[in-house]
Amino acid sequence: MQASLSTTEAVRVYRELARRPSVARAWINSAKDVGTTERKLVEVNSLWSQRDIETSKTAKFIRSHRVDVADGRVASTEACGAPIDTSTCLLQQTSPSGKLSAILRLVSDKQYLEVWSHTCKLKNVELQVLEKHGKVYDDGTFGCFQWSPCERYLLYVAEKKMPKMESFFKRKDKEKAESDDAPVQGEEFVYQEDWGEGLVSKHRPVLCIFDVEEETTQVLTSVPDEVSPGQAVWCPDGRGVVFVGWWHVPFRLGLIYCTNRRSALFQLDLEGQACEQLTRDGLSVRCPRFSTDGSRLVFLQNPAGGPHNSCSQVVVYLWKEKTVVVVTDTVRTASGDSFPGMYAFDNGYQQCWAADGRRVVLNTYWRSKMALLVINTDTKEVKKLSMEGDDTATAWRLLDIRDDVIVAVCCSPNTSQHLRCALLPPSGQEHLLKWETLDDVVPTLTLPVDHKVITFTPVDGGLEYEAILMRKRGIESPPMIVWPHGGPHSVFSSEFLPYIAGFCQLGFAVLLVNYRGSLGFGQDFVESLPGKVGSQDVSDVQHAVKMVVETEGVNKDKLLLCGGSHGGFLVTHLVGQFPDTYKACVARNPVTNIASMFGTTDIPDWCCVEAGLEPDFHAPPSPEVYSAMLTKSPMYHADKIKTPTMVMLGEVDRRVPPPQGKELYRLLKTRGVPTKLLVYPDNSHPISKVDAEADAFVNIYKWFTEHMSN
Repeated sequence: MQASLSTTEAVRVYRELARRPSVARAWINSAKDVGTTERKLVEVNSLWSQRDIETSKTAKFIRSHRVDVADGRVASTEACGAPIDTSTCLLQQTSPSGKLSAILRLVSDKQYLEVWSHTCKLKNVELQVLEKHGKVYDDGTFGCFQWSPCERYLLYVAEKKMPKMESFFKRKDKEKAESDDAPVQGEEFVYQEDWGEGLVSKHRPVLCIFDVEEETTQVLTSVPDEVSPGQAVWCPDGRGVVFVGWWHVPFRLGLIYCTNRRSALFQLDLEGQACEQLTRDGLSVRCPRFSTDGSRLVFLQNPAGGPHNSCSQVVVYLWKEKTVVVVTDTVRTASGDSFPGMYAFDNGYQQCWAADGRRVVLNTYWRSKMALLVINTDTKEVKKLSMEGDDTATAWRLLDIRDDVIVAVCCSPNTSQHLRCALLPPSGQEHLLKWETLDDVVPTLTLPVDHKVITFTPVDGGLEYEAILMRKRGIESPPMIVWPHGGPHSVFSSEFLPYIAGFCQLGFAVLLVNYRGSLGFGQDFVESLPGKVGSQDVSDVQHAVKMVVETEGVNKDKLLLCGGSHGGFLVTHLVGQFPDTYKACVARNPVTNIASMFGTTDIPDWCCVEAGLEPDFHAPPSPEVYSAMLTKSPMYHADKIKTPTMVMLGEVDRRVPPPQGKELYRLLKTRGVPTKLLVYPDNSHPISKVDAEADAFVNIYKWFTEHMSN
């Protein structure tokens, strides 16, 4: 059966899928005893986002649920009222007692800090008027927003206040020119480094504390000059803060999606203003969380340098003893369904500690799925908490845990995101845990998608790898879109992906390939790829396609390619190295020439590492270095491309700058290969703004259907 040729149908399908919201975070308010101590009522609040195609904006709203905990389990759940729109809210945090709520709100490009009680708004302060700092950070990399234990102070991260700049030729009053706050002349065009893709407005973060009673802000000035602070948490006694500090010398490298940036944990004493480094050098650390009793601090760490993502260690810092304990080490190889190691770079969970102060709940990529784990920091035992065999929940992510009540978001290729809740049993009895959904109806696709994980042995006999094959049930001999992920050190999990679900609804099969180098399969799997990009990863994808064509009943004459970033690198390699295999190709922000990308990307070290070279910024690259990069690039094979290829670019992409895609487009156009270039203004690497994302979906569908039969 052929995919539909109607773009009207593609618009209808995407419009329906775009209405499905996704959850950003959730938090559990303190429990209320009901009758006896054996029964408690818990309130769960969750923040959701939803694409609004009509306005080309993302709507944000909060939902509330009431959870009844009795007899050692979640007895019942109930939604409370209609969702509340929070589209102007940048950050929100409930105080430890649940009596106060702080909100950072954006109104007409001004940031207001509001404090609410259960009955009314108590405070509203425009932070810029205080003239202590610039914009408050609301990103998930640096940002934090935390109440102190005494509930008087709020801890957050903001841009450092910089002196005003003006031209040498601006006329001004003599007295004003001699004042302390006089603008600096001639500095307005000096280049200001930022933290790259997704963090372009972040230059010099500073830690700030807002005094709710006095309505004043203090900027913490004892942070070492050579580091940028973020992800800060209060010390248990409220007399200090712990934060992650990223070194920005000799210059800033792109930080988002990179767990290899040199950083450390620091403790800043608020009374003496002393700042102490807690972890050793040569590491990259993230996601610090104190246990409920304040005795332990858990965080994730990786070696600094090397691949941009890899297997992390789960580490505990014993607060009183001031010692570091590695709880789960780097897993080199994982056989069968054994624990493959910790792979997570999400900082979105509120808390991860069980009430006993000894166990942590985290999520990780586990081969081609995402699993929820409980880890005993004393015994170092790892157990799965996510359900097995449930077709509606094959990808799990932690949102919060409080008093052993866990809230997680889960989904599957057939089911969009929904919340589940459970009470964590005592240590050793975790197998008794029982999950409950917070809504009566699980949001499953009306037309189900069949999905399966397929294992492959590579041509060279190396480590086995996997791919996820999805197709609409009942479709015979469908055209197949081959879709390798980006990174390359990332992974596809068996989760709900609107694009993939949409193409399956339109009659395509989709093959998501987790080639060697992906996360979730062990560190040896990750390290097998650097130095072999353009060959090993290409071979893995092509071999997976060959095997699926032979065994899964897809149409071998209607094979298509789609991929972004390193996935774009792979699909443009595939049409160059296998010019007669594929009918059409779409490359989104593709890496096409590693050599020319080296001088323009925010992660030049990526170009070296993936080409098998040691990054060295003390001297210009030699001709041999440039040659090694070029020969591993798609442009090296581009003169053999015959496949119609559409290129999609985010105009402000800092990770893979637009000249990468344009370089390929110009060559294809010169050689008479059918090609098309779409450039999306104000879009960065993901091409994720609402209007661009919707347009790209329909254009991909149109490109494939136009060229599929040629």
